[in-house]
Amino acid sequence: MTISDARQRERALDTSASFCVSAPAGSGKTELLIQRYLALLTRVTQPEQVLAITFTRKAAAEMRDRVVAALESAGGAGPAAGSHQQRTGDLARAALAHGAGLGWELLRDIGRFNIRTIDGFCHSLTRQMPVLSRFGGQASAVDDARDLYAEAVANLFRLLDEEHPVAADLEALLLHFGNDWPRLRGLLAALLGRREQWQDYVSLRHDPAWAEAVLRETLEQLVRDRLQRLQSALAPCAAELGALRDYAAAQLGEPPADGLPAASTQCLPAWRSLAGMLLKADGQWRSQVDKRQGFPAGKGAARDWKARMQDLLGELSCQEALRRDLLDLEVLPVIDPEDGGWQILLHLFHVLPVLAAQLLLVFQQRGQVDHTQIALYALQALGDDDAPTDLALRLDYRIEHLLIDEFQDTAINQYRLLQRLTRGWGEHNAEQPERARTLMLVGDGMQSIYGFRDANVGLFLRARDEGFNGVVPEYLMLESNFRSRAGIVDWVNGVFRQAFPAADDIARGEVRFTPAVATRGGDCEPAVALEVIADTPSIGAQREAALLAQQIAAALARTPDASVAVLARSRGQLQPVLAALRGADIRCNAQDIDSLARNPVVADLFTLCRALANPADRVAWMALLRAPWCGLCPADLLRVAQHGAPAAREPIVDKLQDPALQAQLSAEGRERLAPVVDALADAFQRRDRRGLRVWLELLWEQLGGAGCAATETDLHNVDRFLQLLEQADSEGRGLDLPWLQQRLAGLYARSGEVSARVQVMTLHKAKGLEFDHVFLPGLAVRPRADERPALLWDDYTDAEGTRRFLLATDDHSEGHSPGVYNTLLRIRRHKSRVENARLLYVGATRAIRTLTLSAVLAPDPASDSGVRAPAADALLAGVWDAVAPQARIHTAQDSGAITSSA
Repeated sequence: MTISDARQRERALDTSASFCVSAPAGSGKTELLIQRYLALLTRVTQPEQVLAITFTRKAAAEMRDRVVAALESAGGAGPAAGSHQQRTGDLARAALAHGAGLGWELLRDIGRFNIRTIDGFCHSLTRQMPVLSRFGGQASAVDDARDLYAEAVANLFRLLDEEHPVAADLEALLLHFGNDWPRLRGLLAALLGRREQWQDYVSLRHDPAWAEAVLRETLEQLVRDRLQRLQSALAPCAAELGALRDYAAAQLGEPPADGLPAASTQCLPAWRSLAGMLLKADGQWRSQVDKRQGFPAGKGAARDWKARMQDLLGELSCQEALRRDLLDLEVLPVIDPEDGGWQILLHLFHVLPVLAAQLLLVFQQRGQVDHTQIALYALQALGDDDAPTDLALRLDYRIEHLLIDEFQDTAINQYRLLQRLTRGWGEHNAEQPERARTLMLVGDGMQSIYGFRDANVGLFLRARDEGFNGVVPEYLMLESNFRSRAGIVDWVNGVFRQAFPAADDIARGEVRFTPAVATRGGDCEPAVALEVIADTPSIGAQREAALLAQQIAAALARTPDASVAVLARSRGQLQPVLAALRGADIRCNAQDIDSLARNPVVADLFTLCRALANPADRVAWMALLRAPWCGLCPADLLRVAQHGAPAAREPIVDKLQDPALQAQLSAEGRERLAPVVDALADAFQRRDRRGLRVWLELLWEQLGGAGCAATETDLHNVDRFLQLLEQADSEGRGLDLPWLQQRLAGLYARSGEVSARVQVMTLHKAKGLEFDHVFLPGLAVRPRADERPALLWDDYTDAEGTRRFLLATDDHSEGHSPGVYNTLLRIRRHKSRVENARLLYVGATRAIRTLTLSAVLAPDPASDSGVRAPAADALLAGVWDAVAPQARIHTAQDSGAITSSA
């Protein structure tokens, strides 16, 4: 097998140089990382001097396991399976020989492999410095810090009664949000979870005037960047456009335009006037102009000028990015100190430093921190460039080589960490080139899909182009696809070339598409299919699910050993397919799809908790008596509810031991109730003698709850719930029902069999996996996002490469009005749409043999395809023009399919 990028792969093993490797889906990047890691081991005196960082525990464990496996198999006599494995074996043998000479004994002490997650590495830094000693010792990190954020916000609100300097700002914010303090509380808590983005600009070490000045400069720079982009885009036609504008101005009785406007905020009105000449009211390119734009009808010169203008519009009409930039001129902000939106923004900037300080106090009181704080302390432990700490100097001696995986998912804190870890490397390499320190960044901008977690693909592009501290990596592009068959690779190349932007753009978070080269042959069956259900969304989703269940059953029968995956953007889109698969008796495993709280066995267990926590909760006690372990009939439940004096409202648990009530029940009811009463009586006697989990678990078993769990999966889900009780007990919460309910909402039940051939999961969950047959349903479903979120922010990198931060609350203005909020809303929507193309690319490239896309679209007899095009924010929208001709349209009248005539 010929590998088209063999030279690039071999080049990446040069341990004296640094690289940024773009590794598209299926390109074998993990094997390359392992080879590089093994090669670097031969250049160091201690294995810990090579640090490999990944972003998940699973990825770190996989890399460590594969390194160990390569070293273990290096001494074997058998031939390697292929050239890749042969190269890995050679590198492993060299690493073992080098380590033997230095007494490493790597296979006996695999803990010396410095392969970590980014969070784990940050934790190790904080443990090596007394950064957290202000808490009286090491603080524990929590995965879910919502309670800590809520407490900090509550403490902030208490300042309203203390005449604190920010009390007036808080009052203004509350007034802006209609005195809806729970909503404002949620927004402030969300900002605490993102504070690594804004704390550099809005903190107690900066006074409000400084923060306001930074905000003004950021907005002015944003406007300048946008206008400079327009100047560059219009430069080829600037002379002609200037002449046309002068002619139009003369016809309209306005002063001459004098060429293109300058790139300054003062010239925004002129730029908007230019946009109005080129675009219609709906934001699309004009195809005709008339006297309203300064081009009246007529003969001679008037006709010539009008023709020139229409020719120019024809040339520009294919430039979609230019059209968007012109359209966005209408919302670019102009700072007005009297504007209400600007004043609200300043109030927010005054409040945030105090809010951050309140969170630090909560951390100190609770002895707990979130992972963001750990990352911030890790940066603090390394010190600033002008004053590196002792730890930073020790690390500078210990770490000589860095490998970073999945770098396209980097957030700003992780980027800063690398900046500090590589401090001084450029100077070191210049002075000692024979002992050069190196880094290798591996990622794929086309698979950057974690914007909702603050991942910034622009940081990947910036590191690729600029490097860190004088270490500029050589850029290598892998192109071989070892996963998918040729038909899928060719389809992906043809379709996504049109869906991705034409060029990389750091500021806009845009990544261009790079084609792959298939290393596997084709197949006899069609590689890619698009099934379109022409129907309403609700009915169409059921028809789509039934069709996919049929096709999955056929794929399983056709290829008995094959794996199948059903992937969608959201869990809700997978529910109809799950129901159809279960209805067809197709074994499947749903990963993190079904809410744990909705699992029947767990729901009964939570009901038991509700009843025990509050004897007066009649609904919970009636539900407990109706649960499978008791199962009183409705007539007996009515007798229980009506027993006793109505005014007394005696707790049901007290009624159950009343002989008079027991005598009123049916014979079966008495038989069912007796063991329940005995179990409850025994539990109440032992309540303070056992831990919460043990107490509840034993009671549940006495009631017969274990017998109601039909499968091992049910028992696993019960154990997850009991782990929550154990956590609540360790934190001194007891049966804290709101806390339990909140935690349950974020947990998902195990559903199905882990070993099932059909796996059902979200697209984000599937990243890094591969399956023989992949089905992507619900591609026309729009995301359930708030059209106007109450709060927006953006981590903005300007044209000069300077990182900036923008933040705004909803100013309740019209969507086309100038302002910071509407500008951020446009930025957010654009980034979401370009990420949609990347998300669909990730889904498509999971497939090995076949790929099936499906969507429900409204019928439209007037269109060429017979259906209405998907909405702009649907996953299918970006590729619709390219794939519509191959769609099979399933009509409501015909259970079969007709081929689109598009």
